[in-house]
Amino acid sequence: MRPPSSPVLRPLLATTAGVLLLAGCGSSGADMPSAESTAASSAGSSAGSSAGASPAGDEPVLEGDTCAQLREAGATGASFGPVQAALPKQDLVAAIEEKLTPLQQSDPAADVAAEWSTAQAYLEQYLAAAQAAPDGGTVTDATLFNPGQEVSDAQDALTDWWFATCA
Repeated sequence: MRPPSSPVLRPLLATTAGVLLLAGCGSSGADMPSAESTAASSAGSSAGSSAGASPAGDEPVLEGDTCAQLREAGATGASFGPVQAALPKQDLVAAIEEKLTPLQQSDPAADVAAEWSTAQAYLEQYLAAAQAAPDGGTVTDATLFNPGQEVSDAQDALTDWWFATCA
């Protein structure tokens, strides 16, 4: 007989397994890689991982493609998720730019172009609001730090695409 919490544990176990798999594939040697070590190990192994990755759609993953462009711009698996809310202006601007820069400096893959556009437009709007905040202040517009389903779905799709195609 299964314990009643089994459906709750499955996503947690799958996430944990994915993190452990990714940590084992990196060149940093750390049990739980930081954003910097993940970016460094991705950049260091981009040629090998691009050629052997499984495409999310019908397009093959080739060297010099979107994945390589994203890696060169500093993207990691965390690059497409939500921005931490209620950060002071300086920290918020840096956090948004860290997520926005790879999107701006790379060509979107055809299978996630709509999601890419949604996420990029949202981050550009959030960045403008963060830059306009007073020094030491925060963004108080709830639609920016809680952007809604369309943006959340776009972020999820990009994150899934990254792990299925680029990681």
